Amino acid sequence: MKFEGLKAIAVVDGVKGLLALCLALSVNVIAKQDLHQLAAQIMQNWPISPNNYYVNLLLTFVEKIIQQDHVLVIIISLMYACFRFVIAYGLWHKLRWTEWFAFISGSLYIPFELYAIYQNPSHVNVAVLLFNLIVVAYLYWVLKRGEKALSIMTK
Repeated sequence: MKFEGLKAIAVVDGVKGLLALCLALSVNVIAKQDLHQLAAQIMQNWPISPNNYYVNLLLTFVEKIIQQDHVLVIIISLMYACFRFVIAYGLWHKLRWTEWFAFISGSLYIPFELYAIYQNPSHVNVAVLLFNLIVVAYLYWVLKRGEKALSIMTK
């Protein structure tokens, strides 16, 4: 049986894994720097003053999060990246258990995407929901076709 769509989904999951890995590395790099100094350097080219009240409020908030929980953010990002890489590998090689895993994990996002549309109806939120629904529906179709093939082979 050919399910070439699984390779496309595997690529998307691999990209998600790479983005999570980039997040973990970025948080690690940013955690070692003085955010006020970094923001001042970046904002030299922008018409925003680094002494702006809201900029300082945002930087203080980010510094507190990074100083307290940066290790937790890095660990969660690395775990998510590993999760996505495993799914990508399994879908690429058509491993049955990863098809189920991808179907279930994709289905779990749907209520959150619906809530995002409820909170902020936008074209982007609707597009994300539609894309995920297409992926989940395709994975459902792959799983059902695989079950039919197994039942025919065992008879």
